Amino acid sequence: MKTRVLAMMAALSACVPQATTTATETETGTEATGTATTAEAPTTGAPAQCETFPPYRIDVQAEPNGLYYRADEQRLYIADDDDNRVLVRDEDGEIEVFADIPNPSGDPGSDGLGDLDFAADGTLYLPRFGFGMPGLGAIFRVAPGGTPEALAGVDAEWRRVGLDYDDARGLLYVATYSRDADDVYTGWIASVDPVAGVETMIVGGLAKPLGIAVLGDTLFVGDQARRQLFKLDLKAAAPALTLVSDEFESLDLMETTADGALLVLSYDTANSTGRVYRVTQDGAISTVAEGDWEPRGIAFDGVGRIFVSARDTQQIVVVPAC
Repeated sequence: MKTRVLAMMAALSACVPQATTTATETETGTEATGTATTAEAPTTGAPAQCETFPPYRIDVQAEPNGLYYRADEQRLYIADDDDNRVLVRDEDGEIEVFADIPNPSGDPGSDGLGDLDFAADGTLYLPRFGFGMPGLGAIFRVAPGGTPEALAGVDAEWRRVGLDYDDARGLLYVATYSRDADDVYTGWIASVDPVAGVETMIVGGLAKPLGIAVLGDTLFVGDQARRQLFKLDLKAAAPALTLVSDEFESLDLMETTADGALLVLSYDTANSTGRVYRVTQDGAISTVAEGDWEPRGIAFDGVGRIFVSARDTQQIVVVPAC
């Protein structure tokens, strides 16, 4: 899970029916042309209360996608799509390479990297997107020293962007989808046992799931193409999708908070506006931040800063968590 012991340490010390969706795909961007319809921004409640500051941008000289802030280290980990690397940035602004992820295509932009998540033992997990090209889709385990290893038992042609490691169950939950020759997306949620090397579909009925997050026994997933946020009960013998909201326009990656809420990324294509929403487990939605950026990845420092990857800018936007 994204907000676990690592984040808490710093805080304490300071199925829907299957339907076809046709779309044009970048890595995480979708311009839907099928069953999905344009939605208004969600009706939101009052923003959270915290110490605010003027939003600012960090220049990373990379194409950031997935992000993860390790509060115990006070460092931000960054998936770099430009060069298939994981970078790490400290609070002084120094950036170094943490891991080089293999790119069999020879063109890093054709492989792509997705979300980042750490297990409690310091192991980093991330997917290589692959665009459905034979042999390019993968999930990597990166040791604390930065050595990457592809997980066994993972289908190399499936597309994956969002994942979340569940320490309680020892499983990765992965937002997974395929795209056929007619540009129709078919999506599902999979679990991956990184030790046994087994990938298992948990529930289908999605189009293009991206963001995914575990909160206790509840798994949340956002379907970008259908603009819907779902949850499912991991304790159920046959988990089923329950709709949380269908008011978002275009969902991307998401993050959890220590008080049991979600930070969800969305992009208003009509107004070229990116937004961060806070979603509680009972479905209450509030707007945390918005701006002239197209969001991709998100991280939370567990205190007051939210980091958002801004597409095609080589920058990370930093906004207050209220």
